[in-house]
Amino acid sequence: MLISLTVENIALIGRETVEFGRGLHVLTGETGAGKSLIVDAMGLLLGGRAAKEMIRTGEEKARVEGIFDLSDAPDVKSALAALNEDAEGETPESGEEDTLILSREIFRSGRSVCRVNGMAVPLSLYATVTKNLMDLHGQHAHQSLMDDKTHIRFLDGFGDQAHQEKRRETAEAYAVFHEKDRALEKLQKKAREKQDREDVLKLQLRELKSAHLKAGEEEALEKERDRFKNSGKISSALQEAYQTLYTDPGAAVARLREAADSLRRVTSMGDEFAALHERAMNAYYEAEDISLTIQGILDESGADPEREEQVMSRLDLIRRLSRRYGATTKEMLEKLARVEAELKTLQSLDEAIAQAEDERKQAKKRYDLAAESLCASREALAARFEQAVESQLKDLNMAGSRFLAALEKAPPGPDGGQQCRFLIAANRGDGPQSLSHTASGGELSRLMLAIKAAAADQSPIPSMVFDEIDTGISGRAAQVTAEKMAGIARTHQVLCVTHLQQIAAMADRQYLVEKKDDGERTNSSIRLLKEEERPMEVARMLGGDAKSAEKHAIEMLKSQEEWKKQQAAKE
Repeated sequence: MLISLTVENIALIGRETVEFGRGLHVLTGETGAGKSLIVDAMGLLLGGRAAKEMIRTGEEKARVEGIFDLSDAPDVKSALAALNEDAEGETPESGEEDTLILSREIFRSGRSVCRVNGMAVPLSLYATVTKNLMDLHGQHAHQSLMDDKTHIRFLDGFGDQAHQEKRRETAEAYAVFHEKDRALEKLQKKAREKQDREDVLKLQLRELKSAHLKAGEEEALEKERDRFKNSGKISSALQEAYQTLYTDPGAAVARLREAADSLRRVTSMGDEFAALHERAMNAYYEAEDISLTIQGILDESGADPEREEQVMSRLDLIRRLSRRYGATTKEMLEKLARVEAELKTLQSLDEAIAQAEDERKQAKKRYDLAAESLCASREALAARFEQAVESQLKDLNMAGSRFLAALEKAPPGPDGGQQCRFLIAANRGDGPQSLSHTASGGELSRLMLAIKAAAADQSPIPSMVFDEIDTGISGRAAQVTAEKMAGIARTHQVLCVTHLQQIAAMADRQYLVEKKDDGERTNSSIRLLKEEERPMEVARMLGGDAKSAEKHAIEMLKSQEEWKKQQAAKE
């Protein structure tokens, strides 16, 4: 149940807070005052489309917040508990689990923020909490009855908990069946493409395997290639170095030995001379070792055209393979592993198809059983629904009408392979026809109210919102509509925007929505009317002479209050 609603910067509303309770709440006011803005704000709060055009001119963001009492909303409490568990949020303290605070902000940038008890959550998760809070019947929503696709939702909404469980089981069974069906289809498509794919994979396997690749080998080959490429320059440098160190007259090795010998003669004359001798000998040994190493390289570095050809051919092969299979030998070896794995999968495809066919068959069997049970439940439900709606229509001054919920076969789907079409014969002697062909605006409004009234006892949603459901209704039907609203309000919180004085007079709480211009901008406001203010507002709705209208309004308010007392006494 909605306890309070705060609206900030939505269209003509600056900031308004409204408090609600149990029973029938009615919003009245002049046309264009902004009554539907309150319903729009509720729609936004419940997760509806967030359009930046809703934001008040001159403001950067709009905000709506609602506080709810969940003591009569077990489904919402379950969804909230699941959300807290998924988000690892704190468990509410005792007494707080019956209170829910929702808020939503929208920005001119197009961004929106949803919060559940102060915790920011994605809209998809937010919707799991809000979907069973309020049943919002927006302006022109009765037009949805013109679309046959919506009818099965209305019919199923009349079902009890057992029926809803059958719907859930059927939808889940269909989801599994659909998944298995798609998996089999993919495997069968692979089978049709198998031969061509196998040929391609085998060619790739031969190319990669015959290359006998080793990870990183291209780096060593490139170094070897560079040596062959620069062999003349390398040989010249080494030869020159060898001669300078070892073979030239006055070569460095010989001169270093002479220097060391000279120092050896004075080693006994001081530690510093001994140290110098040792360093000279080390330099001699190092120079001699470098000379021998250079000599070894020169002896081995003769021209080897055969090896050079091998290196160049190998690098050319690796380059050609890299264009198709990867930039490096490591990537090519990874590609080889994938090719081998895919070939193995294709070779076991027949087994996979057989298993997928069996899984699909089992899933179809489970779905068929669930769908059969749901359709049987729906057949029985349709008969009760027709009687309930016809009974309500009789009260709404459509006593001669016949209403049918015609069930027809449909392709397999989450609804159990069944569809529903509502047919109506508005007058005695007429044959039932589609609503889109026969129903007037007033008849659609009354039919929607009849459906809502018939389903109210089954609905787990604690609050219902009606925005001008009384469109096209007048006369005796207007009084019956008010009585239907009051009847629903005995078990549900009902919020209603109306132009009918009969509904306004029936309200447990009446709110006045006004539009005023303060000289700078136009503002819409909403306030709860005191009991002594209500006759004047109902009189405005009645129109005509102000004095007689007010007298009539007082009588109407008294009459409606007396009717409610009589109904309460019957319970």
